[in-house]
Amino acid sequence: MGYVVKVSRLYDGVDSKITEDRAVAIQGGRFVWIGSSADEIPEKYRTWPVASAEEFTMIPGLIDGHVHLCNDSVPDRAMVILTDLPGAATLRALQNARATLDMGFTTVRDCAGLEVMALRDAGRAGAFTVPRIQSAGYGICGTGGHMDRDKFYNARLRDNPGVADSPDEVRRVARTLLKLGVDFIKVNATRGFGGKIRGHQEMTSDEMTAATEIAHKVGKRVASHAMGTDGIKGSLDARVDSVEHGFWLTPELADQMAAQGTFLLPTAATLYRNVTRGFYRGGMTDAELSKMHDLAASAREAMFESLSMAMDSGVKIAVGSDMGGGPFLYHGENATELEQLVEAGMTPIEALKAGTSTCADLMDLGTELGRIASGYLADFVLVRGNPDEDISLLSHRDSIAAVFMEGRSVRIDEDLARDFPTDSDEIVQ
Repeated sequence: MGYVVKVSRLYDGVDSKITEDRAVAIQGGRFVWIGSSADEIPEKYRTWPVASAEEFTMIPGLIDGHVHLCNDSVPDRAMVILTDLPGAATLRALQNARATLDMGFTTVRDCAGLEVMALRDAGRAGAFTVPRIQSAGYGICGTGGHMDRDKFYNARLRDNPGVADSPDEVRRVARTLLKLGVDFIKVNATRGFGGKIRGHQEMTSDEMTAATEIAHKVGKRVASHAMGTDGIKGSLDARVDSVEHGFWLTPELADQMAAQGTFLLPTAATLYRNVTRGFYRGGMTDAELSKMHDLAASAREAMFESLSMAMDSGVKIAVGSDMGGGPFLYHGENATELEQLVEAGMTPIEALKAGTSTCADLMDLGTELGRIASGYLADFVLVRGNPDEDISLLSHRDSIAAVFMEGRSVRIDEDLARDFPTDSDEIVQ
């Protein structure tokens, strides 16, 4: 026996508006019926227990397409790599994954951190309650590139298996990562924005093409870290499946992305936190900190312009917060990305779609997740208020009343739990 949930408002992950006075039936971890709560519930569901959540908005479980669960935004990640005990990164990832899940994100795509794969597998086996995880393992880059941060040459505790300096080396690394069980491949077309030439490309198009050839042969997607025009162009010519960051896009590149079906993950939250929270000082002078702030502000303006171009061209926009990918990017604040997408010009509904069905499509989960529809896995969030009127509700824990994965509660506030039936074995906290 399943159960029925009645809500005041529902966003299904696809439509252009929120509908009112809705009910859903859930059985076996999936939605089996969606209709108006004013309508007569189909006869076969009438004996099921009913959960009254009629003051809430139901949305699909949120999805974040770009996180770094192993990282806690520490100032010097190279030192962490040097000093970590075995398993430390996986334990950090567990804590960060729980913070993410508590805020309604039931699925994430981790863009660097081989240790996350252990947590992914433990979650799939039911050992821990964490979001579904897709992992890229290590990101591929050249020697000294964006993800080659192990700078202690004479005290190296482990090699970085993602480093490759030719197309053949990229093929070997990609095959090694696939052998380890990664869900997708990540390449690094450029470095970060700090002090770099705008559009400077690191990995060559031939190297990135080698990665896509290997990944696509086995049905895996390729994501490209690209902050700059040349890097974006090289990534698109290599036929990557998604561009991460995508600052300094051009109308021509936006059109190419749309034509190729390439996703864009703007990671707007990263630059917002750079501007509002600043940077770790480390050994930087006041002048150097000021320069970094100005660079972040400039890149943020470029991101807003790039997102506008992408929307005009019909590029598929997916949510990617980059939590853990830089200073002051704390896990659990993932919905900051939706707020920033709205500030950059998207409507709240467009941002919600970017963080549900579009992100599910990015991860090849679009037939299972990201939508409240019959047959889909029953991942959903109950929100106090209407996120179409105030998208920032999703950033406040008090507004996230309950989080469900496959029909079972992983977090539910006490006052709401009283309204949920206890006579259905489908509802387990």
